[in-house]
Amino acid sequence: MNGEKFFTHKNNREAKLFKLRLPDGFGADITNFGGCIVSLYAPDADGNLRDVVLGWKNPENYITNPCYLGALVGRVPNRISGGRFNLDGKIYQLFLNDNNICSLHGSFGYSHRLWEVENATDTELTLTLNSPDGDAGFPGELFVRAAYRLLDNHTLEMEISAESDRPTVADFTNHTYFNLDGENAGSCAEHTITAKADFITETDRYLQPTGKLIDVTGTPFDLRNGRKFKDILRDIPEGFDHNFVLSRTDHVYQENAAVVTAGNSGIKLAVHTSRPGVQVYMGYCLDHEVNGKSCYEHNSGFCLETQSWPDSVNHPDFPSIRVEPGKPHHSVTRYEFSIVK
Repeated sequence: MNGEKFFTHKNNREAKLFKLRLPDGFGADITNFGGCIVSLYAPDADGNLRDVVLGWKNPENYITNPCYLGALVGRVPNRISGGRFNLDGKIYQLFLNDNNICSLHGSFGYSHRLWEVENATDTELTLTLNSPDGDAGFPGELFVRAAYRLLDNHTLEMEISAESDRPTVADFTNHTYFNLDGENAGSCAEHTITAKADFITETDRYLQPTGKLIDVTGTPFDLRNGRKFKDILRDIPEGFDHNFVLSRTDHVYQENAAVVTAGNSGIKLAVHTSRPGVQVYMGYCLDHEVNGKSCYEHNSGFCLETQSWPDSVNHPDFPSIRVEPGKPHHSVTRYEFSIVK
């Protein structure tokens, strides 16, 4: 599968769109620009396919993509405090792209690059990226391979590996915004979310981790028995943008780490992952304007960003994201869609 032209990037290089499908129509449209998931079609309770992810109507908006719609994020997702970290006694200063205070999502890194297409079939897309030593301030040349696969049980699998020629840090996530009632359905207020997390990582007013964990018991962050989005928004008007702790160690695969259901469509999304955390983000930024037009409404989409704990490079007791020659990064996340029983 060669893909179809999506838009023309700089140096007249074409970004392509690849349409992965199962025979019943379940599948995703993914571009090799930023590894962005542009659309994802899942059957609702009536058997009709709905596009359940948010995407730009104008493909060229993915070039700037200020809200990271659907993007594959790296070299390190989330925030690095002060955009700085110490590795083996050397301080590395990264580009500050979040309020000139910290590095966010790899400083507009891999999410805004044209990836190479290694393999493309009706049910799988494998992308690769070579990140040079010093890229955005990170040490080491890093080779990244990201594979998206459709599995038979209406599941989209994302498997990522990364190898470096010298000690470095690396982690990855996907920044897709879901709305299980459909991408133009408006607010997700009637969605319900459950997460297997006893703690969240505490942050300061700039969303930089302090190094402390907060027990969710008795707080608005207790999702263990499920909460409606509208109840969360009543307690926290801007919604969540917090890392929920799934495990204190890396590479512990958990099924149903986070589950979201929609009462209108009857669609259920279950996230299974080997990552130790999931950033639950309720889309407060979605009114961001590009070319004079708003993206979407506040809280009209949500992200479940599986990753290590944010700012782990500056907190030795957090799960490590260190990558060394011969010890590559590897992670798997699966997004499984079904109908609420």
